[in-house]
Amino acid sequence: MARLESQLLPLGDFKPSNEWQTHVNAIFYGIKGPAIHHHFQTYVSRDYRLAHALADAFLHDIKKRGLAEDPIHVQEWGVGNGNLAARFLSRLKSSDTDQTVYPRIHYTLCDYSEEILNGVRANPNLQEHEGRYFLKPMNAETQDDFEPHSVHKIISNEIWDDLATSVLLKNDGMLYEEYLQPLLPRNISNVPPFVEQFTAKNLDALKNHPPFLEQIVWERSFQRTDITDWPYGEVILKHLNRLADEIPFPINTGAFQTLERAKHILAENNLGYTSFDYGMLSDHELNLRGRPYYKLYGGQYTSMVNFPLIAEVAQAAGFDDVQLELQHDFVGRNLSEKVLSALELVQMHPRISQMEPWDADLLMLQTLQALNASYRSPYKSKMDYPALPGTPKRQRKQIAELAKNLSATGVPDTVAYITASEVAGAAGRLKKLGYGERDLKRAFDGTNQPIAFGHMTLR
Repeated sequence: MARLESQLLPLGDFKPSNEWQTHVNAIFYGIKGPAIHHHFQTYVSRDYRLAHALADAFLHDIKKRGLAEDPIHVQEWGVGNGNLAARFLSRLKSSDTDQTVYPRIHYTLCDYSEEILNGVRANPNLQEHEGRYFLKPMNAETQDDFEPHSVHKIISNEIWDDLATSVLLKNDGMLYEEYLQPLLPRNISNVPPFVEQFTAKNLDALKNHPPFLEQIVWERSFQRTDITDWPYGEVILKHLNRLADEIPFPINTGAFQTLERAKHILAENNLGYTSFDYGMLSDHELNLRGRPYYKLYGGQYTSMVNFPLIAEVAQAAGFDDVQLELQHDFVGRNLSEKVLSALELVQMHPRISQMEPWDADLLMLQTLQALNASYRSPYKSKMDYPALPGTPKRQRKQIAELAKNLSATGVPDTVAYITASEVAGAAGRLKKLGYGERDLKRAFDGTNQPIAFGHMTLR
């Protein structure tokens, strides 16, 4: 262990986890820009069904409540590649048959990363809605240049997991906070200016270094702490009193700030703040020992979302109505049938755990082709599916051929919603790939996984 540590160069001292998390994420988004989508996909990166469900609910709420203000201000916080906004606006335009809502929409995409906003500007599907959308550099935690009570709807997708998150655990009546220290192999970071550039978040300089974010090693320790002076400290303590000892619990303090910001700018006659994210949806999942509380994607440091605590803080911040459900249930209700992702379906294959990564890729592509016999997207989008590094030559060739033959109106992404009827329509082809009838049925029976995608709306 000592030999391993001698090969690693500290990039700074131990600090509370929220400080290093936000530091490295600012670098991640600042130097990778739109390329971040090579490291992870969300349910809105290429798919449309979550955006359609959101647009349908939005239009229903406006028609029901008779929102008279003109224009209707919508903000999206954390904009990804712009696909959520593009598909939301397209659905709204086609569903608003009397054109009383879409022409009044003023949709502002807000993100603190100029690199991300530059990628959104280049999205051709969003450009179809010129005059209905606008881009603004903004930090959802701290920005204060919007008029109070001026926005009718706020949407965010998977931003809470990126924002500042402290980690606490309790033991025998005492609280301990997680501290992190980032380290890099010396052969990557032995140039003296590198540590200074990393500390200063000098993006222009850091872009010139070989890829390093994925190489960071995170050391952890827990130090005793007192949270009586933390914002919402009493709410947090009451929350922790319900939970078990010696389990790390994420405290999504950055998400708390977005709640305050939303409360400040939402109009009196508003349609709420809707957030999609992933984490623990109940105390049961919070209390599961060994469940994850963070993940790394290409160097991005994400924290699981503590939905029960956010709901309690939201009520303390002045939201009277807090609704939480599985994201799958929200989309499924809109489609009137059960849904799951293509990736979740592949994970039900009886041999998936024994497969090499490239064979799992082949199964994914074969599964997508089978599903495309019954799946038709209203949008054309050809999926890219490059082979993983280290893939043998034969499998690399097969992957390239299968990817080339994917339909432009087929399943748009591995993280895309598939309905039960679409799976049933492809059942014969799926069985030839080794899926059993029980596997296909069990895929829609729900999950007891500790981490799930949630849909929360606050009014």
